[in-house]
Amino acid sequence: PSIVEGQSEVIEVRYKLPFGLDVAPKDQKCICTKDGTGGEKVGDILRYTSQWTLGVPRGDGAITTVASFAGGISWQISMFDVLRAGKWEDVIEALVSNSPDRTNEVVMLFERPLAE
Repeated sequence: PSIVEGQSEVIEVRYKLPFGLDVAPKDQKCICTKDGTGGEKVGDILRYTSQWTLGVPRGDGAITTVASFAGGISWQISMFDVLRAGKWEDVIEALVSNSPDRTNEVVMLFERPLAE
């Protein structure tokens, strides 16, 4: 659901690694502080970012079950919900988990309030 009053749109931003991003915590949100070359603009709210975490294989097949019991831990990608972050450092950790040894890009979703 939207977290802004009025209408908004979702902006998908992809950057090749390494990437730069100007965001800061404000009012329990992660706000863009400088327009970026990926399309994000001042005032956009970072809602989700790709993140890499170690975990057991996902799925319901025999191979994933065996791998789980065998300790088959590997890097897995997911989308990190920025609004659910316990602290600012969690957001930073999710962003920097997109490292060149795991991926070649970072994917972010911003929410942009629409002018009325």
